Amino acid sequence: MNWLWYIYGAAGLLLLWLLIRILPRRKLKRARTLPCQIKRILFSPEEQALFAVLKNAVADEFEVFAKIRASDVLAPHRSVGRKEAGELYQTMAGRRFAFVLCHKADLSVACVVELAEHGAGRKTQDADDPVALLCYAAGLPLIRIPASPYYDAIEIAQMVSDEVRREPAIIHGDSEGGRIEPRISNLEDLKF
Repeated sequence: MNWLWYIYGAAGLLLLWLLIRILPRRKLKRARTLPCQIKRILFSPEEQALFAVLKNAVADEFEVFAKIRASDVLAPHRSVGRKEAGELYQTMAGRRFAFVLCHKADLSVACVVELAEHGAGRKTQDADDPVALLCYAAGLPLIRIPASPYYDAIEIAQMVSDEVRREPAIIHGDSEGGRIEPRISNLEDLKF
């Protein structure tokens, strides 16, 4: 009869081991079935039409990136204090640029293109618009294109070429007021 207790003990340990192995897997299954779904349509019809025309209009000179966070394009100036930097990040929080044009050669940011949407229930974009204020403060050209089902590629290409001027970077604190072109030879100033 003593050997019967050994069999019950081994069966109990086996059952305990199986429970330990099965319970974590059930928790993992629950984590994988989060209540989310894919958004099949990334752009509104106006944005989709503008994206297609914009790509064709500036394809030779610029790359077009869509739905880019403002904090990926803009950063506080080095001389700004913590409080001002925090205010800037609060202003940028949740802001996205509809389209960002970058130079093909080095993918440097050239300008921001936004839809100027007007209509029922939409506020007009004016000088108090945070996107316009951010772009103005950074010296980043902002092109507003009125929302429409149809866009003229030649007109858009002309707007972009009028607004974007490819010049070397100008350092405001430079005593000579000269231009400093970015060079790959200045690796000691880069942060990796």
